[in-house]
Amino acid sequence: DKVEPMLYPILRNDLMSAGPKKTVQVGDKQIDWQDSFRLYLVTRDTHIALPPDAKNLINEVNFAITRSGLEGQLLGVTIQHEKPELEEQKSKLLHQEEEYKMQLSGLEDTLLRDLAASETSLLENKALIDSLNQIKSKSVTIVQSLEESHSLQESIDRQRNSYRSFASVGSSLFFLIKSL
Repeated sequence: DKVEPMLYPILRNDLMSAGPKKTVQVGDKQIDWQDSFRLYLVTRDTHIALPPDAKNLINEVNFAITRSGLEGQLLGVTIQHEKPELEEQKSKLLHQEEEYKMQLSGLEDTLLRDLAASETSLLENKALIDSLNQIKSKSVTIVQSLEESHSLQESIDRQRNSYRSFASVGSSLFFLIKSL
């Protein structure tokens, strides 16, 4: 597989103006250009070797299935079928962790904003000191919640791993059949 040379003007966005409209030269023809135009090149070759000039113009996405990726997907599907509450709990934990991290980031921003807005000495600014103490107590609570969440997630992962051998066999079976 290769990229045809006549496609390079499209890939490089070599546009020419013809009055109010834009055109691109494809082969020996001038084609009207639409800004919403997208070009997708697809190949079945998993080991495509593009020349360096084409690699700079193309975003390559490899949709090939890997053994570990398929195993992870099969594990998720198996747990969703066998113990949906476990998968739901893991999803909630991940969402909760993300919220905690966002809260922590917000506290850091507040702290920086308060420090930057302080016009007097840091030790004399009572409002700033109160704000710092509040931020400190909230951040300690959030960090403790994150630690609890990590330990819960490890417990859930241990329970999920009891199904890993099934997912591994399913993945191996897929690649065995694919190789036939």
